[in-house]
This record gives sequence, structure tokens and C-alpha cells, in this order.
Amino acid sequence: MPYEIRLKKVQRWLERRGGGAFLVSSPENRRYLSGFSPGDVSLKESAGFLLITPQEAFLLTDPRYGEEATKNLLFEPVIYRRGWAQALARLLEKLSLRRLFYEEAYLSCARLKALERRLGGVELQGVSGVVERLRESKDPQEMRLLKEAETRAREILEALKKEIRPGRTEREIAWRILEMSYRLGEGPSFPPIVASGPLAACPHAEPTEKVLQKGEAVIVDLGVRYRGYCSDLTRTFFLGQAPERLREAHRLVKEAQELARPLLQPGKKVAEADRAVRAFFQKHGVLKHYLHALGHGLGLEVHEAPAVSYRSRRKFRQGQVVTLEPGLYFSGLGGVREEEMVYIL
Repeated sequence: MPYEIRLKKVQRWLERRGGGAFLVSSPENRRYLSGFSPGDVSLKESAGFLLITPQEAFLLTDPRYGEEATKNLLFEPVIYRRGWAQALARLLEKLSLRRLFYEEAYLSCARLKALERRLGGVELQGVSGVVERLRESKDPQEMRLLKEAETRAREILEALKKEIRPGRTEREIAWRILEMSYRLGEGPSFPPIVASGPLAACPHAEPTEKVLQKGEAVIVDLGVRYRGYCSDLTRTFFLGQAPERLREAHRLVKEAQELARPLLQPGKKVAEADRAVRAFFQKHGVLKHYLHALGHGLGLEVHEAPAVSYRSRRKFRQGQVVTLEPGLYFSGLGGVREEEMVYIL
């Protein structure tokens, strides 16, 4: 991975703003810039932070991750035992830095208060999107990792064709997805969705003990994480002769997907794809059953920029990877969704 190139881009960003330091607390941004892969257990517990200046780079972490930190050749390790804020304050004082940029979307209120207590003479400035903008356009190696993650997710979907049958429960299918995700990759990109019958009317339904039955539609949404990168695919399975309304909806969803695919190209407006699908659904009288945007970006996070929505004011860029996932949902009856990964080349 070209970590040094990525670090240089952030350092140039700092230089354009007159210097100071940049504190990285997002696990995905931390991994993207340094290769340091341990994740955060919760919002209240961090595996570490990156501190970047125009000339230097540090990895702050506690002894649990000291072994991994000392192996990093690009970021100098700082192992703290009495709290990260105290260690950061000492480091900033040592470097004679009086301005600190922090990721406002990822630093909790409690951590920000801890910084304010410790860094009395330091100007704190929240920023957003600094690293995320770099992450949007994938380099060739990232593309290969995403395609490998997709291949492994497709292998699970192929296996599920024989496993999704009447008599199984949603949670049994979800467990099989989890088991195969760990066998084929680093685990799931996100908790899998297995929603059958009326429960499939909820786009983000959680698997339950409900038993799959004949005549139902079953939405399965899953992804595999491979070397940090996430895949995301959805299929709708029909158990026998499902209601005609759902079968017709499935046909419309597939047509909408093919309608939108040519619009996902560099230079085209992001909003056009979602608007085209909405116009298609409006024509067929089902727009009110389309409950979400057309897709989202993929990478180290399963949901990242760009959002493929009619609200977007942006254009697609070469190197982006997005999902294409139209769906229709009918309260009390069920739903259908099909999702593919699209590589903007």
C-alpha cells in the first residue's frame, strides 16, 4: 500500500493551512494512512490515534497494541500508559505546536473535553472529509482488494441457493453467512440482513427466529471484509410461487438497475442515476415504495462517500466504487432488492 504517498498528501494539506498538527481518530482513516489495522471496540475505547505534522508522523496507542505499533516503519510509536490526552499534550509541547486539527465526525464530546482540559494553550479546530476525500478514489491495489472481497461474497450467495429453504430460520441463515465470512475473509462487512415475508418490507430488518415459508420473498444483504476492504451484495430469493405483486416489483427493480448502470461513469452527475430510477418507478406507480437512495460508496467502510442520491451535487470520479441497489417495499407483504458493486473506471 502507498502509505507514504497518502501521508504526504495530508502533510501538504497541513502546509496549505499554515501548519499545526492533525489528529486522526477514525479507525478507517488511521488504517488508510498508516496500515495500523486494529479496530476500535466501541466509541469509548480506541486502539490509537495518528498525529501528523508537516514534517513528522506519530502513532499513539496503549501497551495492548504496542507490538503492532513498533512494527510500523512510517509512524513513530508513542505508547501511553496514563491516558492518550496526556500523552498528546506532552507530544505537542515537545514539538512546540499551538494548533491542532481534529476529525469532528469521529472525536466524541468526552474526548474533546479531555483535550480542552489538557491543551489550554492550543487552538483546537474541527475539520471533516480530509482523509475521506482521498479514500474516495481507489488505487489499483485497492480495486483488486475490493474485487476479491466481492468474489468471496458471491461465493457465499452461491452457497445460499441450496440453504435458503422453507423450515430454516432467518437467524440460521445469518449464522451461516457469518461462518462463511470468517472462513473466506476477515468476517462480515456488516451484520447480515436476512428478511423474509412481511419482515422484508423493512430495508434494514434484523434476522429473527422467524421460519422461512413457501410463497415468501427473502432478502439477503451481505458483505465480506477482505484485508480491510468491504463488499456489499443483495439478492432476493423466492421460495416457490411468491405473490405476483412482489414478482412484478422484482422485475421492475432489475430493469431499474440496468437503466441506471450506464449513468455510473466518470464525469456524470451522481444525482442523475437516482433521479432516473425514481422517474422509472414513478412511471410504474411504485415510487412511494422506494424507501432509500440508489447506492453508496464502498471501501474500508461499507458506507462511505459518495452517496448515490438525487440530493447529491457531485459528479462521479474515476476510481470510485459504489453500490447499485434499487429496492421496493410493501408493508404487510414484503420487499425486493438487488444490489451490485460498480467500479467507476
